[in-house]
Amino acid sequence: MLTIAGIKKLLKEERLSISKYRGQNFLVDAHLQKKIIQALNINSTDEIIEIGSGLGALTEDLAMRAAKVIALEKDKGMARVLGQALSKYNNLKIINRDILKVDVSGLFKRQAKVVGNLPFYITTPIIGLLLKAGFKRFSDVFITVQHEVAKRLVSKQNHKNYSSLSVFIQYFTHPIMLFTIPKKAFYPQPRVDSVFMHLRLLSKPAVSVRDEEQFFKIVHRSFSQRRKTIVNSLSAKLGKEEKKKIEQALKSQGLKGRLRAENLSLSDFARIEDVFCKRGIRF
Repeated sequence: MLTIAGIKKLLKEERLSISKYRGQNFLVDAHLQKKIIQALNINSTDEIIEIGSGLGALTEDLAMRAAKVIALEKDKGMARVLGQALSKYNNLKIINRDILKVDVSGLFKRQAKVVGNLPFYITTPIIGLLLKAGFKRFSDVFITVQHEVAKRLVSKQNHKNYSSLSVFIQYFTHPIMLFTIPKKAFYPQPRVDSVFMHLRLLSKPAVSVRDEEQFFKIVHRSFSQRRKTIVNSLSAKLGKEEKKKIEQALKSQGLKGRLRAENLSLSDFARIEDVFCKRGIRF
C-alpha cells in the first residue's frame, strides 16, 4: 500500500489534490489494512462493492480475493489513476460516480458485500441507501465511521447515544464494532478516531410492523424533541383531541406518557405503530 510519502509523490505527479469537503483520508497503516481484509472474510465467489476507493488502499486486495469488485470513486482524477494502476484485474470495474446517485441494487445479480470508509457528512444517507436497497442485495456491510457515529449505531435504549439512527440500523441489521482505527492511521489525519464496523443484515426486519413508512415517521417524531415526553413529541403541532388519542393509545400498550424516546425499544416502537394503525392515528 502507499505510504504518506508515496501518496504525496503520486498526487504531485498526477496533479491531484485532497478534498477536505469530500472527507478524503487515505489509510496508510499496513497492519490495519491487513486486519480489515481479514475481517471481510472474502472467498473466491464473493462479489464486493467498495465505496470511496480513493487511491486503492484496499482495492487490489479485494480484486485479488473476490470474484467481482465494483469500486465507486467520486473523484475523477483518483478513479483514473486507480484504473491505470489496477488495469490487469479483469474482475474489477471502477465507476467514477457519486454513490448516492447510483442504483446500487442493480450492480449485482446476487448478494454482495459492501466495504467503505464513509465521510462523516454523508454517513447516514449512504447507510440509508444501502439498507433500503433490500435484504436480497447485500449480505454484509463493512464500514469505517467516526467513533461517535459508531456508538450511535450500536446504542440501546436508556443510553444517551440511542437515537433514531440506532433504531433504523438495528431494524435492518445486527451492528458490531469490530475495532478502532486511530486517526494517525490515515493521511491526512482526521480530527477523531474511527471504528471499523460490521453491519450484518438480518434475513427480515428485527420487528414486525404493519406500515414501515409510518413506523419510521413515529421514530423520527419521537426523537425530534428527545427532551420531551413521548406524548408531547408525537402530538407536537396537533390538537388536543389528537393528543388525547395518542395518550390513550400509548396507555393501552402499557407505555406511560412520561417516557421519552430514549426509553423505548424497537419492540415498543413497533407496538406504537401497530396501535396507531388500528386507531387511525397517522402522520
